[in-house]
Amino acid sequence: MKVLNFYGGAAIGKSTIAADIFSKLKRRGYKTELVGEYAKWLWYQNATDIVRDQLYLFAEQVHRLKTLQAYGVEYAVCDSPLPLNIIYNCEPDDLFDELVMHEHAKFDNVEYLLRRNDAFISIDGRKETDLARAKVKDDEIRAVLDSHGITYTEISPWETDKVLLDMGVK
Repeated sequence: MKVLNFYGGAAIGKSTIAADIFSKLKRRGYKTELVGEYAKWLWYQNATDIVRDQLYLFAEQVHRLKTLQAYGVEYAVCDSPLPLNIIYNCEPDDLFDELVMHEHAKFDNVEYLLRRNDAFISIDGRKETDLARAKVKDDEIRAVLDSHGITYTEISPWETDKVLLDMGVK
């Protein structure tokens, strides 16, 4: 199973491009699933105490991916890739980071880092409440990807056709 991962801070367009890619792959007949951001779902339910438990959120994302893989899904499209757990872990821990990267490496990952458009869109009640804070998170994400040797392609959030071409999908 190929896992298409989209990285970037809040409101950069991860969910939008993931949904677009998911839709295009589904319509072309590929067995594809969208693996949305579990933490966002919890925010909508006002379960903010659970959102602070990064180990739980990480385990939920890994479980989703392993389940899809077990059922023969060809493409999992993620707007919340596993390495983002390192960024959002409030209690930095090298062992946790190693676990995240160990599980991440078990998948056939295709990585995309999104370029921010400064025409900022409001964020749905989450921590990064302004453009400046979101840009700081963008920089932190790039640093984690680079420090863990994750190779990525940098694209704009509307470049879905480039993603499809990269994958050889017509």
